[in-house]
Amino acid sequence: MTIARRRRLVFRVYAFAAALSIAIMAAVLILPRYTRGARYLEPHAALLQYMVHRWSLKEPPEFAATLGRIEPRLRGKLTLFSVDGARLRTNVEPPLSGPTADERARLQTARWALSTGRIVARSDDGTLIAVYAPNRPGFPWHYVLPICAALLVLVGAASIWFARRLARPLDELATAARRFGAGDTAARARLARNDELGDVGRAFDDMADRTEGVLQAQRQLMADVSHELRTPLARIRVALELVVEDPNAAKDVLADVGTDLDEIDQLIADIMTTARLDGAPGAILQRRPARIGELAEHAAQRFTARHPERVLETEIAAGDRDIDCDPLLLRRALDNLLDNAAKYSETGAPVRLAVMPNSTRVAFEVVDRGIGMSAEDLERAFTPFWRADESRTRRTGGVGLGLALARRIARAHGGDVTLHSTPGQGTRARLDVPLAS
Repeated sequence: MTIARRRRLVFRVYAFAAALSIAIMAAVLILPRYTRGARYLEPHAALLQYMVHRWSLKEPPEFAATLGRIEPRLRGKLTLFSVDGARLRTNVEPPLSGPTADERARLQTARWALSTGRIVARSDDGTLIAVYAPNRPGFPWHYVLPICAALLVLVGAASIWFARRLARPLDELATAARRFGAGDTAARARLARNDELGDVGRAFDDMADRTEGVLQAQRQLMADVSHELRTPLARIRVALELVVEDPNAAKDVLADVGTDLDEIDQLIADIMTTARLDGAPGAILQRRPARIGELAEHAAQRFTARHPERVLETEIAAGDRDIDCDPLLLRRALDNLLDNAAKYSETGAPVRLAVMPNSTRVAFEVVDRGIGMSAEDLERAFTPFWRADESRTRRTGGVGLGLALARRIARAHGGDVTLHSTPGQGTRARLDVPLAS
């Protein structure tokens, strides 16, 4: 954050705090000036009426002496009248006006009559009437101005502190965002705060972590796809060169060209299908009724053809039940689960495919006795382009799309794929989808 922007923030905070302080001071100082309204004079009226009643009971000499003692302490103007309106005594010149007709009318039923800045009270016997006007409070400029100045200085210091405390994490967050936007994917805000700004900083760091993971996965995808394409393309090139040089020697190599082309086609198809399912899962499905037994048998036949050295145990229950699905995509999901089981288990270990329907759904279970996965690996298993085995051998090749694609296909059909695994004992993958209604 630039110095100019920081200063603007300080000025804004200070202006807001100063305006609020001035408003509070004005309310505190001005409000007492409105306490001369009628509703605020009730306590004064009660005290004045009591005094008037006591005065009315005194003899004239004692009455005059009592008023002489009280008048210097009166915080207002006082004029006393007899019941017939004659002025008896006053402490101000010109004296206050006598009771009006309305005030006299109110005094017939009440002991006092109130109006703004004026109290008219009578004695209990009605022989003495007092008109009292409380003094308007003066404005204490001699101490208000120093207090205001000190308060504004205090508000200024607090505003600078608050603005800096607010600007520093915002500056760090903005710097991290600019660095991240410029390509530095390691940039993080790392705000060690427990307030809202800390929440924003942690949200940015989480977003940066996820974005960095996606970018890393994309870079890994490019490397994996390049590797997966390079190997079969290299064999195809060798085969073509041998055809030119020695057709007879190239026959054995040419037999594998079709397999290599199938691998390239499968790789491209997986990437394209994953992208299409991410965009609009239901739009690409071509649904039609399909027998669950036929789906399982096709998957078993493909597995046997692709892995002739492996033993596949099948258990298909109620294979005549139907699924409303896209058969090609659902078979691809089963193929991916079976291929994963073959990749991550030893050649001599059997793989088991079980089909278990109930009243509304069917579960396809693929169980292997391979290396298994840890709890941490299980959490990441469905992340596109992630593989439990990071080696780039032929046996465990692939770009890490098998499980991710299988789950997307299952969810597009209203189901899901779940994993249960124990390291060193194997993995059970379960694809669950609804049966046709």
